[in-house]
Amino acid sequence: MSQSELKIFDVQYNNVEKRIALDRIMDLMSYRKKANVFFLNANCLYISQRDKEYKNILNNADLLLPDGIGIKLTTIIFGGRMREDCNGTDFCPLLMQEMADKEYKMYFLGAREGVAEKAAENVRKQIPRIQIVGTNSGYFDNDEEMIKRINESGANILFVAMGVPLQEKWIARNREKLNPRLCLGVGALFDYLSGRIPRAPKFMRAMHLEWLWRIFIEPKRMFKRYIIDGAKLGWIVFKYKINGVKLQNK
Repeated sequence: MSQSELKIFDVQYNNVEKRIALDRIMDLMSYRKKANVFFLNANCLYISQRDKEYKNILNNADLLLPDGIGIKLTTIIFGGRMREDCNGTDFCPLLMQEMADKEYKMYFLGAREGVAEKAAENVRKQIPRIQIVGTNSGYFDNDEEMIKRINESGANILFVAMGVPLQEKWIARNREKLNPRLCLGVGALFDYLSGRIPRAPKFMRAMHLEWLWRIFIEPKRMFKRYIIDGAKLGWIVFKYKINGVKLQNK
């Protein structure tokens, strides 16, 4: 069995390597249909168990990619194997490079004031051919005005960094009016690209300890996410496991 799609707690993700995910996104860009790409980490999985609207949005994504050690471990516990960690922080720069090669236009929406702009500035240095046609913080009062600004920019791809589940809900709520062919929910991506938040040292990333680094950098916000909510998710996993629930795949 290929296990190209795995379902955990009624949330189905695409169990693919980065290369295959990139190819699928490029295929989506060739269709006339609008598409959404989201990422599933352990925190997302936990929130989805409490928020049915968010769960439905994840399950309706054109591509839902696995993100982090939490999803990897949960998949293993239920008898599966996550093929590759497709976390947005590593994946999106690869996607941007390929989009730049195809001359697609991009828009950065989200994060604090000035962060998306700084992220765009840094990305332009790394990928000179990239076309980032607009940036805006995630703090705005009028959705209609923001949508108009994005559409008038001519962007083909919209990166939305508002945190989960706000970014996915914002995209879903406004998707019909948004012209970009592809929308992605990218969490803290702009904070990393701008340098506002430093990445964990490579040895910590290799040991799957980036979550510990995040707690060190932002203890007030991340302690709850990784320790308290992580423990709650662990309890949910335990209850499912003792009840004999198995991983669904196809």
